[in-house]
Parts: sequence; structure tokens; C-alpha cells
Amino acid sequence: MPFYEYLCESCGKDFVLLQSISDKPENTACPYCDQKKAKKIVSQFSSYGSGAACSTGGSAWGGG
Repeated sequence: MPFYEYLCESCGKDFVLLQSISDKPENTACPYCDQKKAKKIVSQFSSYGSGAACSTGGSAWGGG
């Protein structure tokens, strides 16, 4: 199950929930105020890498 980030339009707090893909935002209650006014927001993500493929400049395939 994926994590989803929400913003409560009632109390203004943001929160993250582990939910099924089939769960709808309009049925999601805020854990702070219990209102069902949660709006799904786009989360930022990052990836982690190391080595030549992640450095700036040069080729990831060793061509330099």
C-alpha cells in the first residue's frame, strides 16, 4: 500500500496516511480534527544514488 499526503481544508494541517489505492480522499478523515475535508496533495520525492551515474559531468557509461 502506498503513502498519501493530505491537507485538511478544515483545520489546515497536513498529514500522511498509508492507504489502499482504492480509498477515496473524500472518505478520509483528518487525524487531528476528524473532519472528512482532506485534499490529496502532490508529494515531493527524492531518490538516492551513488557512483559515476549520479555525478555531474561525464558519461554514466564510462565514456567520460
